Amino acid sequence: MANLHFHKKIIILLLFFFFLGRSALYAQAPPPVEQEVTISAQVESVESVEITPSSSSGSGIGIPKTAVQFSGQAYPGATIFVLKGGVEVLSVLADKLGNFSATLPEQYNSTTVYTLFAQDITGNRSLLINYPLVVYIGFLTHLGGIHFAPTIVTDKIEVRIGDYLTAFGYGAPQKDMEAFISGIEKKTFTLASKADGSYRITIPILDLPKGNYTIYIRYAGDSRISKLVKFVIGEANILSTEGVLNIPGDCNSDSIINLVDFSVLAFWYGKSNPSRCVDTNSDNKIDLIDFSILAFWWTG
Repeated sequence: MANLHFHKKIIILLLFFFFLGRSALYAQAPPPVEQEVTISAQVESVESVEITPSSSSGSGIGIPKTAVQFSGQAYPGATIFVLKGGVEVLSVLADKLGNFSATLPEQYNSTTVYTLFAQDITGNRSLLINYPLVVYIGFLTHLGGIHFAPTIVTDKIEVRIGDYLTAFGYGAPQKDMEAFISGIEKKTFTLASKADGSYRITIPILDLPKGNYTIYIRYAGDSRISKLVKFVIGEANILSTEGVLNIPGDCNSDSIINLVDFSVLAFWYGKSNPSRCVDTNSDNKIDLIDFSILAFWWTG
């Protein structure tokens, strides 16, 4: 029995690193456009500044003795969440230009993984991005120049030939953008965000053959891209709202499959009478098949 529990722990640990790797891949690897790998943010600078009495006083704003600070640009009015070890520890609002700064007090010297994501004013999220950092006692470690790619939503998951696909979301205000469709054939379209950061593009589906496609948005000339949204060109129109309900493994019903859902699945691994939301194939047990199904729906 002891060996059985040990083997379960080893399997869960290996799966954790597998899914963590998928999150990092979705968030950081600069991809060819035809692959389902995205880069959602990048950091222009990382620096550690020693905090002395003279540098932390005199301005009327107290800076914690040991802290990590994140700053950059997301979307106007967006909420930026900071997670530490997978647990939310801080959230801040971006200003009307999308700029943000978040300072997290720390109390020890260690290597910690911080995770950030941005949520636009309609509730749509960016991909998770992970930053492993060494926290130095008595220093402010600053990650500057963080830029999130735009959010993206489509109105349909299947589009009838001759009809239209609409993509919309938020980015930095008044930026030139590009929309890319990849599949059997490829198309590129140009657009721009408005002063409030919103954008919308309606694409005619006329000369593209039937099949599976993806669409993503990026700033013009930028390597960072939004998440990839899948859609099908077929015989009928199916709205996106019909496709986001009851995603297997989505126990918190946020239409996102990430490490939060993995943690719930790992908790039930090998246990009897699992919750219906984690039993992805409804066989009344949690095994590697359920993790495989979760991986298929993974968004990061």
